[in-house]
Amino acid sequence: MNHPAVTLGYRIETGGASLVYATDHEPHTISTDPAADLRSAAHQEDDAHVQFLVGADLVIHDAQYTEAEYPEKLGWGHSTAERAVGYALAAGSRRLALFHHDPLRDDDAVDRLVAMCRAQAGGAVEIFPATEGQVIELPEDRGLGKGSPRAFPYTASPGEPADQPRAAVLPAEATQGERTILVVDDEPDIVALLLTVLKSEGYRLLSAVDGPTALKTILAERPDLVLLDWRLPGLAGIEVCREVRRDPDETINRIPIVLLTALSTPEDTRLGFEAGATDYLSKRFTPAHIRSRVTSWLLRSAQVIAPGAI
Repeated sequence: MNHPAVTLGYRIETGGASLVYATDHEPHTISTDPAADLRSAAHQEDDAHVQFLVGADLVIHDAQYTEAEYPEKLGWGHSTAERAVGYALAAGSRRLALFHHDPLRDDDAVDRLVAMCRAQAGGAVEIFPATEGQVIELPEDRGLGKGSPRAFPYTASPGEPADQPRAAVLPAEATQGERTILVVDDEPDIVALLLTVLKSEGYRLLSAVDGPTALKTILAERPDLVLLDWRLPGLAGIEVCREVRRDPDETINRIPIVLLTALSTPEDTRLGFEAGATDYLSKRFTPAHIRSRVTSWLLRSAQVIAPGAI
């Protein structure tokens, strides 16, 4: 999930029934347009999040804020109710339980929020507020219906039966020290801070102070993650992004690149995503925030199959 601290979402499938639990999750796409279609995503990670929900019989989703409240809550790690509805509609989910209610919202306010979400969905998905002690029964479907495991996008590995249960994907903690992170910033204090924070985690660390050196290092070292300043001498960080994404080698063009920047307006965000940035990290970060975000992106970008796990 997209949260200042590492949080996990879960998809459970059995007998053709599917359940997704996805709380403590903030959208990657920031929209300030009240007329925007919240089912469409400008960020590939939002598309991936929708794919995680595809065809689920029940989605329990973070819905702490409204779109009107969200601009004051950026970076807090939570979704809006309208965005949760948009995800469920785009994914073709059957039921949506709104959860992670804002503690300042009383029961009447929650009822109004649910009514607003039902109007947005137009009956295409069943929507209700999650309540303590509530029981939802998901009958098994032995056919290949909408909620079946095969409805969830998954490609079997060569030689693996198509109906083989998917293995749980877990981090390769034992090899964390072998993961390479490139830190790029023209401010020595920022580079020193990031290297000091990440050194304690056992990563292999590289650094650069300008765009050309950063690009050369990426092509030569193929790091697992790049923390890249937007404004760099020689070649701007956003141009480095474009060059990396244009490279024909998939081990290079798929490297996660997190832009380090104070430029976080919707237009800046759009330009960064279009250039191929994976995410943003505001320069107001704390050491704990850095460690958490780096761990999250390494979990997403390089995973191993846990033997025997299902």
